[in-house]
Amino acid sequence: MSRHTERTDPLRFSVCRPRRDVTMLMVVGEIDLATAPRLRAELARGSLRDTRTLVLDLSPVTFLAAAGLTVLVEAQAEAARAHRRMILITKARSVDRAIETTGLSAGFHRVGSLDAALADIAPGYDESA
Repeated sequence: MSRHTERTDPLRFSVCRPRRDVTMLMVVGEIDLATAPRLRAELARGSLRDTRTLVLDLSPVTFLAAAGLTVLVEAQAEAARAHRRMILITKARSVDRAIETTGLSAGFHRVGSLDAALADIAPGYDESA
């Protein structure tokens, strides 16, 4: 992929492990009807499914459409079925507003930073306990 393509790509991902039991996926760009399938595919990757806690950093997201919200709802449901925790980092007004105006606030655990997410998760956290 050329540098030009990387800069103009409407949706980019970055994965890191801030702790061995936590995986963070940073999502950068716009999540709409065209890019939501890429987010769904990224969330389905084995490395993201094999973690106790998934932190989705949506702070660099500039637009969140209904198709993106659908992917987030599906990911939250999948995490609950698998006894994993999903935490959203939301600082962008576009993301918070989309979640709040659709009435989905109660369905997501949202924090303002990775530090807040990690502080919220005690080492050895077990959702089923």
